[in-house]
Amino acid sequence: RVIAWEMRVQVVLDHILWGAPDLGAAETLFAGLSGIWPGPGGVHDGFGTRNRLLSLGDGLFFELIAPDPAQSLVGNRGGRLARLSAPGLIAASVRSNDLPGLREAAQRIGLPTEGPIAMGRTRADGVRLTWEILHFGSGQDADMIPFAIDWKSSPHPSASSRGGITLESLTALHPEEERLAGIYEALGIRIDVRRADRAGFQAVLATPKGPLHLTAACQIPG
Repeated sequence: RVIAWEMRVQVVLDHILWGAPDLGAAETLFAGLSGIWPGPGGVHDGFGTRNRLLSLGDGLFFELIAPDPAQSLVGNRGGRLARLSAPGLIAASVRSNDLPGLREAAQRIGLPTEGPIAMGRTRADGVRLTWEILHFGSGQDADMIPFAIDWKSSPHPSASSRGGITLESLTALHPEEERLAGIYEALGIRIDVRRADRAGFQAVLATPKGPLHLTAACQIPG
């Protein structure tokens, strides 16, 4: 088990990502299951993806992310999403205003990092959002350790996204639950971890149609 050091960086859950090979089909499926249509999102230039969003409350949102057919999908996340066989929870993100501090925390426990990486997109109303992300781990761990995001001075997406659903629970499943829980503790990530034969996230959303259980229906290809 990883021995946690005293965290001085505030880390909170920011959003969960439901990945799909086709955005239109996934929107229709989600609306049928929940009774709520995801609202407008945008395009991630250079990453091969586009999204739709729903607020889960103040400072928290749900992201439906899929390939953007107008971009090249070679060697990027859009290309990986295009190879999914069905929608499923693929990742989670935590928010921090000190990504260098989180990178140092990861280095203290020997955890690889990538970033911070600058990203941005323009909302339908013309507002430009810019942010940075920091990835942790490698291999399967890279999907199971929530990436960190710093929205800088951009307005948080939860404030402008369509509402109607809330997050009841989020759980990380992993064959080595103690090891993953130790990593979470060292990074200040407060997500429950349970043992399971296959790694993945599961979430329960409160929707107009009742509780909606979302799982990693399939693993995102490498």
